[in-house]
Amino acid sequence: MKLSPLDIQHMEFATSVNGFNKKQVRSFLERIANERQELLREIQSIREELQKRELRIEDLQTTEMDLKRAVIAAERIGNEVKESAKREANLILKEADRLKEDIIRDAEAKLKEARSELANLERQNRLFREQFRGMLHAYERSLDNLPAKVPVKKAP
Repeated sequence: MKLSPLDIQHMEFATSVNGFNKKQVRSFLERIANERQELLREIQSIREELQKRELRIEDLQTTEMDLKRAVIAAERIGNEVKESAKREANLILKEADRLKEDIIRDAEAKLKEARSELANLERQNRLFREQFRGMLHAYERSLDNLPAKVPVKKAP
């Protein structure tokens, strides 16, 4: 049984002619020394365990800080990538709009050119028809002016 502080304070030794009983005092002191030695070993063991745990806590705190920095860096990089992708998408959209406008402008120019060429061909067609009609009318009048009977010449 371990001694409590009260046991030590209230310990009484038998007295003899020469004072306290030396064997009892010696036995008590040995008991206290043994218990104190056990307590010191236990305290040392607890201190070593505490030191190990404190080192582990420091390692974990360092790891936690590293992880926090990594998460923050990952978030920053993610945001930068997202912003970069948005900028690139906007550039692609602007380029696509520019190309669309160029294609529309080219198509409108070609359409205008085709309409102009069509109008020119329609004018040429009308002119040709009018000239051909005029020629046909001229031939018709020539035919109308020819005598009904044409003298046939006899061969010699």
